[in-house]
Amino acid sequence: MQKNITDAILEKGQHPISDGHSSQRIWNNGHYVEYYRKVFADKLGIDADNIPDDMYIHHIDGNRMNNDIDNLMLCTRKAHENFEMLLHPDMYNPE
Repeated sequence: MQKNITDAILEKGQHPISDGHSSQRIWNNGHYVEYYRKVFADKLGIDADNIPDDMYIHHIDGNRMNNDIDNLMLCTRKAHENFEMLLHPDMYNPE
């Protein structure tokens, strides 16, 4: 049975901490990164620092605490904005 990527991170002794903003962070290479970036990077087999800053990781179900790899999608800033506008139109009032 293949190990879940989040379980693999936890087995390494890396535990995410809450940042107080409905997200979690984890220590990576001497600094904290968003936990979902670490999960996504580990699945790709790269370091989280190698995900370009202008690329966003979108939580498909809108729950920033659901960091299951099947709930994460890499996209551009513009694509992320479009997803958010579709999911939360009440937050984006054109007036």
